[in-house]
Amino acid sequence: MRSFIALEFDNDLKRKLYSIQENLKKEIIKGSWVSYDNFHLTLKFLGNIDRETVVDIDKVLKNISENYNGIRLSLYKLGYFKGNKNIRVLWVGTKGDIKLLDSLNKDLENQMESLNFKKETRPFKPHITIARRVVFKENFHHIKEEIDYDFVLNKITLMKSEDIMGKRIYTPLKSYNLQKITTE
Repeated sequence: MRSFIALEFDNDLKRKLYSIQENLKKEIIKGSWVSYDNFHLTLKFLGNIDRETVVDIDKVLKNISENYNGIRLSLYKLGYFKGNKNIRVLWVGTKGDIKLLDSLNKDLENQMESLNFKKETRPFKPHITIARRVVFKENFHHIKEEIDYDFVLNKITLMKSEDIMGKRIYTPLKSYNLQKITTE
């Protein structure tokens, strides 16, 4: 089963991301929008795994959850990864406790490497994908627009990714709460 490890979002953050999408839709000719239920911050893509491997990954997630606090972040800007002809991925960037997020990610990479998953060699660039294959109207210049929204990520999850009738569906397989902190 195709899977990845992610930090899950609460409904308040999902509503904010959905609102950002709605504001952008009038500026876009075409694109594929990430659905409300699929918003997340990917930590590691795993590819296809079997059920036995889920047991080992579960132990890693439990260990991570016991050793990390919730992570305070803010949404702060729109960005994109360019494709050949258009924008391949439109995303919202994060700022805040990036050192803690980076530390969690490195720890996760090391523990997953011990399970024979290839360690990611590219630098970790935390972002939240909101659309793919985007074509903007000609005169759109708000891509650098700043966004300010504070949130805390408290849940690490192993997700199954399926394509069902042309729609991407993410299903949590194993989830653990990080040590809780609040935004206050």
